[in-house]
Amino acid sequence: MLPFALLLALLPFTVRAGLDVPEIRLNSSMLKKTEVVLLPGTHFSLSCLGQAKVVWRTRVNNIIRKSRNILTVNSATADHTGTYRCSYENHTELFSELHIFVKDPAKFFTRSLTRVIVEREGSSCLLDCRPTDPKATAFSLRSADGSPVHPKLNYTADPRQGILIRDLQPSYSGDYTCSVSVNETERLSTVYSIVVQEIRPPSVFIEMDEYVRIAGETLQITCYTMNQDHTYVVTWHDSSNKMLNGTETVSRSQDLVHIKSVLTIPEVSVSDTGNLTCTGRNRYEENSSTISLTVVDKPYIHLTPVLKLRGRQFGADVDVMEGELLELSVEIDAHPPIQEKWWSTPRTQNTSIYEENFYRIHRRLDEICSQMSTMSSEPSVVVKMKNGTLTCISTGFPKPTIRWQQCEEFQSTYVLFIYLVTLEEWGSKMFTTLLSGGSVITALLLVLLGICVYKCKQKPRYEIRWKIIEANDGNNYTYIDPTQLPYNNTRWEFPRDRLTFGQVLGAGAFGKVVEAAAYGLDKDEHVTRVAVKMLKSSALSEEKEALMSELKILSHLGQHANIVNLLGACTQGGPVLLITEYCCHGDLLNFLRRRAELFFSSVLQEPGSPNIYKNLSDHRSQIGRHSVNRHSCGGEEVDAQMLDLDDLVRFSTQVAQGLEFLASKNCIHRDVAARNVLVTDCFVAKICDFGLARDIMNDLNYVVRGNARLPVKWMSPESIFECIYTVQSDVWSYGILLWEIFSLGRSPYPDVAVDARFYKMIKAGYHMAQPDFAPPEMYTIMKKCWSLEPTLRPTFGKIVQLIAKLLPESSDQVRNIKKHQLHSIFTHLHFT
Repeated sequence: MLPFALLLALLPFTVRAGLDVPEIRLNSSMLKKTEVVLLPGTHFSLSCLGQAKVVWRTRVNNIIRKSRNILTVNSATADHTGTYRCSYENHTELFSELHIFVKDPAKFFTRSLTRVIVEREGSSCLLDCRPTDPKATAFSLRSADGSPVHPKLNYTADPRQGILIRDLQPSYSGDYTCSVSVNETERLSTVYSIVVQEIRPPSVFIEMDEYVRIAGETLQITCYTMNQDHTYVVTWHDSSNKMLNGTETVSRSQDLVHIKSVLTIPEVSVSDTGNLTCTGRNRYEENSSTISLTVVDKPYIHLTPVLKLRGRQFGADVDVMEGELLELSVEIDAHPPIQEKWWSTPRTQNTSIYEENFYRIHRRLDEICSQMSTMSSEPSVVVKMKNGTLTCISTGFPKPTIRWQQCEEFQSTYVLFIYLVTLEEWGSKMFTTLLSGGSVITALLLVLLGICVYKCKQKPRYEIRWKIIEANDGNNYTYIDPTQLPYNNTRWEFPRDRLTFGQVLGAGAFGKVVEAAAYGLDKDEHVTRVAVKMLKSSALSEEKEALMSELKILSHLGQHANIVNLLGACTQGGPVLLITEYCCHGDLLNFLRRRAELFFSSVLQEPGSPNIYKNLSDHRSQIGRHSVNRHSCGGEEVDAQMLDLDDLVRFSTQVAQGLEFLASKNCIHRDVAARNVLVTDCFVAKICDFGLARDIMNDLNYVVRGNARLPVKWMSPESIFECIYTVQSDVWSYGILLWEIFSLGRSPYPDVAVDARFYKMIKAGYHMAQPDFAPPEMYTIMKKCWSLEPTLRPTFGKIVQLIAKLLPESSDQVRNIKKHQLHSIFTHLHFT
């Protein structure tokens, strides 16, 4: 039996030993060399002969495979330079290789399909820049800007493979080129952008900070974690550092791994009281979140009276004047949480007492927990005057203290005897009585006036969100007062009687934007379609000043293709009117939502249709710094145009260009969002501030924070928590806008309410998942915009460069969206 087993073990080696290495032939001719030089335009065919099934392997594209063992190229180009390997299908260790150089005097390197390389820290990347001339020497790596490469950057340059960079570090991120020397002249390849993603500690998040349980109850805590490192682990520990076992659920979204770990303790005991810590640990660092667990013997309710008043308080007693506002409240600490609570007002002859009773029935222990908090209302007072004696009678609980006050004004003078019954004191005092109802009416009017003033102050004021920086010292910015900016009447003033108003384009709490025809706005006296901003007739002086400030800021900034430009203004002889460019398709948010179905239609074509996967390089000549896309500017006809990925990328570029212009003028937008981008009839995106015609009081995108309404879901962490607004905070908001664009107008952070959990997620570095229609490179740009460290976010100029690099080769970068995926997405896509 043993000899038979040995025979079976040696059989594969015997078979392999009996095979010869496959033979490669060029145009049916046997080869004596492993390298061949061809000229551009050459037709060649490679065949592989062997004693078993063979397979070809090569990184070269655009090859015709006539059969399993024959490769054909009709017209060779520099991009056909590369290594062609033929091996046995089942014995890949037996192979032959041929390296072909297609020597092109105009192209010294092969063209790479990927120019933006995104890798994780510690990994390797290959720059696919193979020299096309066999006589090229000094093959090396260069920084695109000519500066020396990082001294610790370790790479290997192989003319047959390209340049391999090992152990990538975040400091290596940058633009590089490959270099060779041909006839003693340095030749450079195209620029490669390397983005090294830092492996940060995992984000760890637990919804609650404190848990209370009764002995014997079950405790279940969920810890949410995520990280780029696919090998990170999650552990639980108690206060004694004892490890606890959690149940894990693992999911993946693009380049992130999400681990949800649930810790369950079936029956807690008092000894379990203490801290529980969830820790996420990768190869480099760790992060943790700790909660406090309190285990009690039985249910409890603790009530603490809280009094909010301006009067005097003596322990539990409160001294207030008649007519003053007395607000009573109770702080509740209970477990299990109370199910019922109410205020009751028993009425007795001498007191007016408010009682609050809390009841919670805990069925397992079959007992009732209750506690009562008792507080008194203001005492009742009756004043009587008889035979020159003024008597004050007061009832209440606790026993009231009577205090006399002398009024400043007088109508008549009396000598009265005052009896302080409770203190058993008596005496005489000269004072004046004023029995007038006018003081009560005056007090009521003052209270009403105070309420009106308070309500008025609580209403939001119209202000332009844009700010112009005068100077900065770190995060301490000094802004220019827009009211001090000059306004050139001669250049911008336009006669009111030459405006003919049309339909209202948008209206809000402060004003409206109206479509209008302007006669003679240009030198040729043509009629120009414009949009006119105006305030409501009830506008306050501060709001009028804000609109004038907006006019001065727009005139100060100047013109740009990707902002809504100022065309004129009317500041004399009536209310202030701002005349701006007209954008017929409205805001980008609703534009995307209206065309979502057209976008699906453009992708859901029959197989073989050229519209299934758009090749953005077809539009390369049209996409410049201020380009106009393929769509007609003819008006209604453009509405029928389908929306495709090309348009989404173009909108992204145009908005970045507009924000780059604002940044160059030291202008911070502070409300970058799809709702503040307008679309013209030529499908050009233009940045604006549409706050005048938006009712932010009823707009769910604006959340009350402090005494202001803010677009929290678009704001950077430093803006939310520190009220710091910079160009870098606009970059964060731009990343959210990109997410809106490539989700076709969905609201960011879907199904996440703006509450304590949301703020905790933002602080922990939470990123939204990749939108359904975003290419991976575009999602990489989004995540770079969402860096918690503002200085690590790219500039708008850099963003424009990164997107521009995607366009020429984007046909290979666009995600393949399958039909069934799109149908599923369309079915479940809800715009909220």
